[in-house]
Amino acid sequence: MDTAGPAEALTQEILIRLNNRYAAMYVRIWRPAGTPRATVFCLHGFTGNGADFDYLATFLCRNGFLVICPDLLGRGRSAYLDSGYDINVYSRCLRALGEFAGTENHFIGTSWGGTILLLFLHMTGSKASKIVLNDVPMRGGSKVDAMRNEVLTESALAFPTRAAAKDYLSATKAVMGPVEETVFNRYAENRIVSGPDGFRLAYDPATTGNFGALAGREYDLFPMAAKVDARILLMYGRDSQVIDRQAIERTRKVRPDLWLVDNINAGDPPSLMTLDQALLILGFLSAA
Repeated sequence: MDTAGPAEALTQEILIRLNNRYAAMYVRIWRPAGTPRATVFCLHGFTGNGADFDYLATFLCRNGFLVICPDLLGRGRSAYLDSGYDINVYSRCLRALGEFAGTENHFIGTSWGGTILLLFLHMTGSKASKIVLNDVPMRGGSKVDAMRNEVLTESALAFPTRAAAKDYLSATKAVMGPVEETVFNRYAENRIVSGPDGFRLAYDPATTGNFGALAGREYDLFPMAAKVDARILLMYGRDSQVIDRQAIERTRKVRPDLWLVDNINAGDPPSLMTLDQALLILGFLSAA
């Protein structure tokens, strides 16, 4: 096992066809020396981007995995569409990542990214070997509605300086759990973008355009997860607002191979930016 220091990713822009136009999706590619053990696709949360996985991707890459971390459209350095964000748009993003697929492909989805992943696998019948669902809200309800309201408020924020934007992120650092300062600084740098009115967080406010229609809507992703032909690890931090242990136990009666790690001191959602979390995921992906 290699725990060497930070590496740098290669980057690539992929054109995503959206009806009568194209949009550029920015992708970080962490390529190991030699033949990869497998490919790992990392899907960020709603307000995040592919750089959220820099720590984990570096670690997995140094342990032989090819790691692919996109900024899904409307996030990070990818194109902003201003409207029209829906599952079909995100499905096109994931289909475009197929050029990096190998003979064995794993997926890691944090929160909303895990939701998009399960919907994509259900819609397309695409194959996966192992899946890590990191604090994914598997069932809808009032807590998920409250999370959407928080994002809606945050999406309208503007800051006069980059330092002010970083101060805002620093004030929310507690929910990430223990993270080294250098790792947090890299995370924060990629969470801030400049604009005509100063600085803002690195996602398109228009991504929240369908939140009103989603309010109060019930959903249940557990039946989808039960049918996925892949080993699945559910990860939840000690302070998770969305874990549903009763639903997990019901699903385990159908899928006894469903792995669960919960009640860990890892933030909400777990940041995936500490060695213990990286080792947990490496162990799961490496297990026979």
